[in-house]
Amino acid sequence: MYRQGRNFIEFLLFQIIYAFLLKIAENLLIITESMELTKRENDLANLEEEYQQLPWLKLVHGSLFNYLRNNFIDRAELIKTSQAENHLYQLDYEESLDLRPAICEQEIHRGLKAKEGKFNFTVPFAAVVKDVELWGTYAVGFTPERKVILETTLDRVDCLEYSVIDTLKQGFNFQYLKPVSEACHIDLACSFVNYWSHLYAHWFLESLTRLEALENYIQKTGDKPVLIIDPHPPIWKIRSLNLMGYRLEDCIQWHGFRAKVNELIICSKRREDGRASVKACHWLRERILTNLYNDTSSNTTNITLNPNVFISRRKANARRIVNEEEVINTLDKLDFSTYVLEDLDWDTQVKIFAQAQFIVTPHGGGVTNIVFSQNINIIEIFGQKVSHFYYTIAQGLGFNYACMFCEAKGADIIINCDELGKLIHKMRKNLY
Repeated sequence: MYRQGRNFIEFLLFQIIYAFLLKIAENLLIITESMELTKRENDLANLEEEYQQLPWLKLVHGSLFNYLRNNFIDRAELIKTSQAENHLYQLDYEESLDLRPAICEQEIHRGLKAKEGKFNFTVPFAAVVKDVELWGTYAVGFTPERKVILETTLDRVDCLEYSVIDTLKQGFNFQYLKPVSEACHIDLACSFVNYWSHLYAHWFLESLTRLEALENYIQKTGDKPVLIIDPHPPIWKIRSLNLMGYRLEDCIQWHGFRAKVNELIICSKRREDGRASVKACHWLRERILTNLYNDTSSNTTNITLNPNVFISRRKANARRIVNEEEVINTLDKLDFSTYVLEDLDWDTQVKIFAQAQFIVTPHGGGVTNIVFSQNINIIEIFGQKVSHFYYTIAQGLGFNYACMFCEAKGADIIINCDELGKLIHKMRKNLY
């Protein structure tokens, strides 16, 4: 009774009062240039810079984050505990990555430079954890001892904090008041839901790549867990699951709130410290391309497949090229074709990248498709936002990766066409 009463008080504090106070805080918080810069570069702003501004917000966040930071099971502990209980299933290989500097005519951005050098990956694994409660918008996993399983939040404390905060922002819902015995029960499951799993790049590099460890578990035990995925999956997510050998009807769509899982299979994320596993990328590419080209129902739309590819973001909300007509005219002379990914079905997008030899593209989710390419030259265009995401993938896969840091016009980009042409010429002539 005492525990239920305590949980009820905590629920009222964080589900009702928090959402109300946060609405007030939105009009009082001052968004500094430092906060904007952090958000642009890392996608996750530093929450401390926000909640430190208001004493009561500092108190609420401080109490919550103190609990989270002192009550989670990290990857090392998960591996150790699972191994001791004979609940750990590891793949039989190790992997390291040695990233060389990007090709660039300018000073390389510190975000890319920080990833240079050698890095050792964790041996991929699937761990079995019993009696797990999945909670909230992003299916955060809790043990019976109320400890967070950090691997369910991308093995990142900042993603854990954002996952909890975003759930609390949703406000009151009676589902959280029900005892766990009345929550949805699942016998055996593997969750692909997390803070970023609804995004294209993160789905492929941080969700689908986990299937290799999951299938190793299935092969060794004979048990097949149900997959838990985000609600209302888009066509590209459904299609990619199909090509990996999984049907949507065999998955559970997560609609938030709570679920009790008797045995949760937790597969390790194959992207660590901003570096994607090359072996995982190769495994993913082979599976998808093999099944795609063997699928007789897959027809490429009536477009020309040019190995020289320019990706336009003209239909995106950000990182559009202001002087795109000038850029296209420049690239036409260099035998490039322009593709707008929003106009193409997913199968066609994959085939464009699979046959590509040279790709010029602004930074964006569609660049993820380079995992389907082989032996390409790639030039990634940056404006206001700079990310190491595709640098590490391209370099890891052995591609010739170059980048240009261009003038920003708000969230959009202005490209110096003369400099772009020179860079393409040098890469074609192997002058680097």
